Amino acid sequence: MLKIDGEYYALNVKKICDFISERTNKEIVENEILDTFDFSGESGEKSLAAKTVRELKSPGNGQENIIYDLIKIFIIQVIAYDGDGDIDLHDLPFGTKLAFNTLLLEEFLVKIDE
Repeated sequence: MLKIDGEYYALNVKKICDFISERTNKEIVENEILDTFDFSGESGEKSLAAKTVRELKSPGNGQENIIYDLIKIFIIQVIAYDGDGDIDLHDLPFGTKLAFNTLLLEEFLVKIDE
């Protein structure tokens, strides 16, 4: 529990878990098909000799990873802030304010009753 400007805040664990699982379940699947032809006879007719299908899987794009890492850094920034008692929002360092406001906006931090 974090107390800032007389209000109490907590991490919205369900929202964070949903965010993480949404990003980790994304993967890109590509199929690669390789056809091998055989040229037979004097006329040089081609015929399909073999067909190879290969499925390639890769995790989501780099942008997803950047968003995930950014949110993780913001959570660490807010959790690691070493303040005692009621913290004045105006006294926080810029990075901590940015992290706090972003987490609040995205509903990763929620106001709670004491």
